[in-house]
Amino acid sequence: MSEELDKKRQERIANFRLNISEAIEQEEQNHPSAAAASSSAAANTTHQNDLNSYSTKTATAAGKVPTNRKILKKAKKIDRKRRKMKAKKNRTIFRLVWIAMVLFFSVMVGEFIMVGVNDMLGVGREQDTVVTITVPQNASIDTITDILYEKNVIKTKWFFKLYATVTKSTSGFTQGTFEVPTNKDYQALINYMQSDMNRTDVVTLQFTEGMTLRQYARLLESKKVCSAQEFLAACNSDRFDDYEFISNIPNADKRAVKLEGYLFPDTYDFFVGEKVDTVIEKFLANYRRKVYGKKTRILGYDKKMTIAERAETINMTMEEVLTLASLIQAEAANKDDMYMISAILHNRLATIPHDGMNENGEAGLGFLQLDSTKYYPYASLQDIPVAQRKSFKSDYNTYEHQGLPPGPLCNPGLEAIEAALTVGDTEYYYFCHKSATSTTPAVAYYAKTMEEHTENLKKAGLR
Repeated sequence: MSEELDKKRQERIANFRLNISEAIEQEEQNHPSAAAASSSAAANTTHQNDLNSYSTKTATAAGKVPTNRKILKKAKKIDRKRRKMKAKKNRTIFRLVWIAMVLFFSVMVGEFIMVGVNDMLGVGREQDTVVTITVPQNASIDTITDILYEKNVIKTKWFFKLYATVTKSTSGFTQGTFEVPTNKDYQALINYMQSDMNRTDVVTLQFTEGMTLRQYARLLESKKVCSAQEFLAACNSDRFDDYEFISNIPNADKRAVKLEGYLFPDTYDFFVGEKVDTVIEKFLANYRRKVYGKKTRILGYDKKMTIAERAETINMTMEEVLTLASLIQAEAANKDDMYMISAILHNRLATIPHDGMNENGEAGLGFLQLDSTKYYPYASLQDIPVAQRKSFKSDYNTYEHQGLPPGPLCNPGLEAIEAALTVGDTEYYYFCHKSATSTTPAVAYYAKTMEEHTENLKKAGLR
């Protein structure tokens, strides 16, 4: 039994020695010097074990275990040292690669930033060069960037968009055509295209006295300023009630076109594709300036007055003066005729409190009986849609309605307004005209009675 135990013990020792030898052999391949020392130690140990193997078996087993642990500990220490050296080497390589990458990207980013900054400041662009660009309606920053880049106004699209984003300038660009100097910096370019003042697609239009808003609309549309339909719709809206003289219109709901008479005839500059509200505001601002802003000295008064203040002196509202002026503008042949017609219409209006009867006993004078009012808002019977002609009736028809119509039937000029403010002193109640020809001007006839008026109608070729 003891022999079997001794035999198994010897096998374990042999196996253990074999494992240690393999570990040492591997270490020798990696570290020859350390392996040699280890081999020598192992040989001495083996020799010693051989000598001790013939000693008592208990002493042999007790001495062998500590020696093997020392060898393992030393091998592990060598392995840790090797790994540490390798890790240190790898860290060094990694740092070098990282530094190289940082330097490379720093150079690249620096170059990009330098190019962008130069472009932002307009450095390197051609001097005294102007390009034409057209900005569409509601243009985005991407559209603006593409336009400027294609025209060589900017060189770096990404930097321009970055600048616009940081400065909160990505919107608000004005529709229209611009002549843009190429040497402007980014902020100057943005400001330039956000202002109507720099547009070159300007349309100059003249609106003559007596034109209706329907005629205004057709002219504006023909010159591509705005849509005729949008213009007329805006003229019938409440969007301009911020103007006191518009909000004070007493019967706006009864008018064919609410703003008729208030868009002062004059010469105006517009932009192609201009906003319809901006178009109308130009007219209204001019009307306010002429009627409520400008003061003139009037004969018989010791102070200067505006047109609106003068209306009060003849016990009329400004709306009534404007309506009367539109009738005078539509009927008169010339400036002198305006004042005669104004006097006649004032005389007829004065008969209304007396049931339309004058001092001669003639009745019906409260009906002004003006041909220009018969078909309004249409210019003539032919302008009325065919389907409506037979049944059409105008609330402005002064043959059927007594006194002034609900509102102006055109946009009168200053001369007609001045004439309306002048009551005049005449005994006439009637007038008519002989039409002008290519060689002769129109001829006006005035009468005090219906009998005289009938004779004048024959002279004018109207009977």
